[in-house]
Amino acid sequence: MLMHVFSYRLRAMVRNREQVFWTLLYPLVMATLFFFAFGHLTVEHEQFSPIPTAVVDSEAFRRDAAFQQVLAGISQPGENQLLGLVIVPQAEAEALLAADEVDGIISVEESICLTVKPLRRAQTDKLQTLLNQSILKSFLDEYAVSKHTVTRILAHNPGAKQQLLAELGVRHGYTRQIAYSDAEPNTMLNYFFSLIAMTCLYGSFWGLRNTNDIQADISDLGARRSVAPTHKLQIVVSEAAAALVVSFGEILLLLAYLSLVLGINLGNQGGYILLTCLVGCITGVAFGTSVGTFFRKNEGLKVAILVAVTNLLSFLAGLMYVNMRDIIARKAPLLSYINPATLITDAFYSLYVYANHRRFFINIGSLSVIAVILCAASFFRLRREKYASL
Repeated sequence: MLMHVFSYRLRAMVRNREQVFWTLLYPLVMATLFFFAFGHLTVEHEQFSPIPTAVVDSEAFRRDAAFQQVLAGISQPGENQLLGLVIVPQAEAEALLAADEVDGIISVEESICLTVKPLRRAQTDKLQTLLNQSILKSFLDEYAVSKHTVTRILAHNPGAKQQLLAELGVRHGYTRQIAYSDAEPNTMLNYFFSLIAMTCLYGSFWGLRNTNDIQADISDLGARRSVAPTHKLQIVVSEAAAALVVSFGEILLLLAYLSLVLGINLGNQGGYILLTCLVGCITGVAFGTSVGTFFRKNEGLKVAILVAVTNLLSFLAGLMYVNMRDIIARKAPLLSYINPATLITDAFYSLYVYANHRRFFINIGSLSVIAVILCAASFFRLRREKYASL
């Protein structure tokens, strides 16, 4: 009897086109939009291009041998090239700047000056131009400070010239980078992790559907099934299993679409990824069942509650704003441990970043506790339901 109820319920769920759209097709559409919005940032690494710069060929510039040497060093072709230099007269440099062929003009007068062009409203590469201008200014400011420092030191100690020249280009680092794994840091992946978490929680709609269809005071179908000879526990277990199968199948399709079609790298620990999705789907179905059990209102209100809560939880997990998960972890850490969407997202993140699984199993354990509490509460609530008449 249990398998009979399971198979019929599974077919009824698959045929519910409206619910299949919101729990499967809608996440696929969102994944596609995410990919076209910033998906290239997760699969490509943009290369830095030397900043096109004009240097005014003046008498003062030709006399400044030290500055010429510095410019020659940072414009040397290679992977460390910072500037793409052209040394031209003043009029030609201004013409190049007006034609947007260079991002700035360096001129040597009493001091070293930088001339840039105001950004136009319709300029397409406005952000890149602004970044290049900032780099040019930072370079010239650093050179001016270094030159002033060297001049003061030599004025008091002329014998330190050779040592200064030897150490002038040396930069000492006082911080050390620690890598938890070989994975490349990629904050954009958190959007896709949060999307998977949201889809897991969308299994709550299937759990709510099961609850509505078994309550005699909510639907006519529930009234007919309440007088059937099948034990209520068998109905609840078989229908929950059907909801879990549908929800987990939707997650598998989403994972396949992300990895095979969009080319999103979700990591190479497939078993742990599937475990995360399975526990997430169980939590989603249990959440929908609990909402349907404890809120004795019409179906429309229950659906509204699920939509509002799942979207809020997904927002707090970083679906709309990638830094929100970190903000919540700092400002309200307890909320991070009771938000299923955050736990799912963080489980994916820990698999991608960390070499060990300590943080992963903390997330899975917390998520499992939430699922058990929701399932137990829903079961005892349904078990005590009695109807005076049908």
